[in-house]
Parts: sequence; structure tokens; C-alpha cells
Amino acid sequence: MKYVSRSDWGAKYGRGPTNITPQRGGVAIHWEGPKMGTFPHSSCDDKVRGIERFHVQSNGWDGIAYTLLVCPHGYVFEGRGLGRRTAANGTNDSNQRYYAICALIGKGDAVPEALLDGMRDGVAYLRDHDAGNDVKPHSAFFSTECPGDRLRKWISGGTGGGDGGGGGGGGKAPAWPGVYLKHPPPTEHSSARTWQSRMRQRGWTISVDGVYGPQSKEVCIKFQREKGLDADGIVGPATWKATWTSPVT
Repeated sequence: MKYVSRSDWGAKYGRGPTNITPQRGGVAIHWEGPKMGTFPHSSCDDKVRGIERFHVQSNGWDGIAYTLLVCPHGYVFEGRGLGRRTAANGTNDSNQRYYAICALIGKGDAVPEALLDGMRDGVAYLRDHDAGNDVKPHSAFFSTECPGDRLRKWISGGTGGGDGGGGGGGGKAPAWPGVYLKHPPPTEHSSARTWQSRMRQRGWTISVDGVYGPQSKEVCIKFQREKGLDADGIVGPATWKATWTSPVT
């Protein structure tokens, strides 16, 4: 994960209260709202500082509302950070039970694959630190366009590290990406991160790093044997589909 700490981007305000129980919920996905257009990564620190100033000076909040923010270049910025109640999700209950990740895009902006990789990294990071499995759009809690149709589709397709609900099977698999995940040599591809994230959601111990290496292959073989698939350690169309549709046992 390409992580940018609060000190790295120059946070000036507070982090909010500590009364949050994300293990009872999970992660809410946001966008910034207005069209942001294209911009170089060198300007991302300033954009995050601008959001912080707006949240404090215009909204009267303790600090930036989001737990994490992800820029179009795939970097994950620390917002309020771990263990801090958000101010972004729209209701007291959702702020209490869900961390918040904001994509630095708005209405009409493209959704780069690098941004989605960063969002997956952010979800995995928060799950590693006690967030529940649930991944929901902001619009699930509050009447809003946020986070836009493209990110809502990404969440419901399971590529956000969740299927819009818990970790059970029986959901709809995202489209086969056309890339066979195998090792050796390691396969480095965004679809590897998607598959790893879904396997972690199913309860497997696996790194979510976008590199299909020896650990991923070992998990794949065990999963294939469990589901009666050809245990070749390769994530092809059948294994990909089963990752989302087969029951969790």
C-alpha cells in the first residue's frame, strides 16, 4: 500500500472522537462530489489539505471527516485514521459502526484502475485493524449520489473487497478478467488483488497485495480441493466464479 501519513500531507487539525465500533459494521465508500478533473500526484497533498480546511472551517467538524482518502494515482492518505469516529457517513449509527474512505474523484470524473487498487488497499488495511467485512456506499445510509454509479457498481460486484454484505457465498461474480492467476512466476495484476480480497472476505488468511505468489497459490489449491475443482493452483474462469458463488464452508 502506498501510504501517506497525516504528517506527510500536512494535517493541521484534530482527528475526532475515539468512540467507534467498526467491527460491528465495516467500511463506507465516498467520493468528493464535484468534478475534480485530472491533476498530477504532486497536487494531491494540497487537495487533501483543502478538504480538511473545508470540513473544519465550513462544517465545524473536529478535522477531516474521512478515515482514509485515496487519490487517482493509488495513494492512500491517512485522514482521521484508525480508532476515530468518522463525520462522513450521514447518520450517528453509520459514523459509529463504519470507517469512511473517500475517493478523490467527483461527478463525471474517470475512475482509474490505480484508484480502485488504492481503495482495495484501504479496505484491506481497515479490515486488518478490526473493521467488519461489510462494504457499503455512502448512499446506503443517506440520500445522496455519493459515491456515484461507477463506485456503487464496483462495490456490488465484490471488487471493493465485499459483496455489499457479509462474507458468505452465493453472490454474483464480477466478470472474468481474462488473466490467469498463476505462480511461478508471480502474476502481478489488479485482478489478483480483487481475487485475494474476496478470498480474505471468505475467511482465508491471505495477503492482499495484487501479486499472485506462493501464498496465493497455496490458498487457491486448498480452495479448489474444498470445492471439487481441478486443484492446479491457477485461478481460471471456474475458480474465479466459485470464489464468489460457492457457499462458504
